[in-house]
Amino acid sequence: MSVPIISTGKQVLTGKNVLGLILAGGSSQRLGGGDKSLRPLGDHTILHQVCARLKPQTDQIILSANSDPAFFASFGYPVINDGKWLNSGPLAGILAGCHYATQLGCSHVMSVAADTPFFPPDLLHRFAQTLAGAASPMEDTIIFARSDFGAHPTFALWPANIAASLENWLSETKRRSIRVFANNHTVAYADFSETDKISGLDPFFNINTQTELALARSAWQLQDMSGWQERES
Repeated sequence: MSVPIISTGKQVLTGKNVLGLILAGGSSQRLGGGDKSLRPLGDHTILHQVCARLKPQTDQIILSANSDPAFFASFGYPVINDGKWLNSGPLAGILAGCHYATQLGCSHVMSVAADTPFFPPDLLHRFAQTLAGAASPMEDTIIFARSDFGAHPTFALWPANIAASLENWLSETKRRSIRVFANNHTVAYADFSETDKISGLDPFFNINTQTELALARSAWQLQDMSGWQERES
């Protein structure tokens, strides 16, 4: 199922021409190592819940992960790694995603983090609305999600043709910050001021520690009990 069509006046964005990229390449050191996205949450794993949240928004989904691809085989999505940019942080995953999107004929990449299972179910729709209202050229405009807790650069809409600029950046500097790279382009923000109506969590609450994992599990249980949690069909 694709999100409603949003016309920017220059291009039409739907779930058909935006590649969904799940960034799952973190080291998870504060959770004791391993792939934290594979830890249980509700009846499944964190990653399963992220996939279920993303699936209705875009027709194409890939996973960016540097672990053994067999770990993710059950999800049924292609797995890409950082290649020669291993240990370069999420920018490497975004670069690989942009290259993959170009091969598919997708104009944009929407990145989401694999440890953030409460992100908005209308994320792409609202990114597209923000892009439609931006005065800058589509091919040079990055949209970041922003909540009351600040900007969330791993949740972003990227023009796929930014790959050349990103590859040059990784080649020429050791700075691996998404924000610093984005300063070379135009950034607009899609605002998400609302919190989860049951748990009160920020929609971009992410899981890095055992305490945060416990909080996420409690919040998920509340949603299950209330019958709000979306399930993958």
